[in-house]
Amino acid sequence: MSQQILPYAILESARQVGFDVDTMLLPDTPKFFLNFNQITAVQEVPGLILTGRELANGVLADVIVTTGTKIKRPIHLCFGVLPEEGVQEIVPRFIIEDEAEALILAHCSFPQARNLTHRMEAQVMIGRDALFFYEERHYHGPYSGAHVYPAFEVDVGPGSRFETVFSLTHGTVGELVIYLDVYAHERAKVEAVAKAYGRSEKDRVRIRDGIFLEGRDASSVIRLRAAATGGGDVLMVGITEANAPGAKGHVDCKEIVQGAHSTARAIPIVRVTDDQARVTHEAAVGRVSQKELETLLARGLTEQEAVDMIVKGML
Repeated sequence: MSQQILPYAILESARQVGFDVDTMLLPDTPKFFLNFNQITAVQEVPGLILTGRELANGVLADVIVTTGTKIKRPIHLCFGVLPEEGVQEIVPRFIIEDEAEALILAHCSFPQARNLTHRMEAQVMIGRDALFFYEERHYHGPYSGAHVYPAFEVDVGPGSRFETVFSLTHGTVGELVIYLDVYAHERAKVEAVAKAYGRSEKDRVRIRDGIFLEGRDASSVIRLRAAATGGGDVLMVGITEANAPGAKGHVDCKEIVQGAHSTARAIPIVRVTDDQARVTHEAAVGRVSQKELETLLARGLTEQEAVDMIVKGML
């Protein structure tokens, strides 16, 4: 049954990035799965509406949590592609209605990508006094052959909370370009975390997270974590604007750079247009700790293994 839902290589990559595949595959687990551009599994629960339509090169999808519904179990999404080449375009809408709560665990897997393009244009609409947590973990295989371009536009209603985590720390990157724009209204709270690891000269990461605090007493944190080794090229930009009284934000960027021709850049950008608002930032880019490296080398690890361990600890 699981082989019909998703190929083994995609399921195995979900395990590698830390997801509980056995739970994902249970018949009553809320889920929406794609195998390339084919919808292979949809499971709704009370208060959760999942719909999709297949296109020539992708899928349109709606994820709706109805008013007052609190989904107790994580909703699993999988956007997987097994072929080495092709195009996958996902256009999802996430609608979290007033006083609703949901957790989504999304897995994007391209285990054999050599010249594969994945695009996502997502809209997220969160109502009043709602809670939405969205985590997306990627696996791009060993060949640095994925070209991945996700874009998210998020509207967070009054009194609501939105948290998002993106991670690409297993396998290779290839090319990754992410745009996130979040608009937070009165008393809304937002936290955005992004983690990426470029391991070779073929890996190029560009992440821009922007949060715009438009309502009174809205607050946010952006945390960017990245590493560039073996010639990898990483640029992470965190933007926070505070445009209302009592709005507060913070941007925190940390990156590791190691090895010849590797490049890591961190750019926090802050803008305040109200004299009762406040935004702070910090950024740090540097090598791995020599002391930590020597300790791990003394315990029998190779230099690459030691660097890998230190980087993954930071991420």
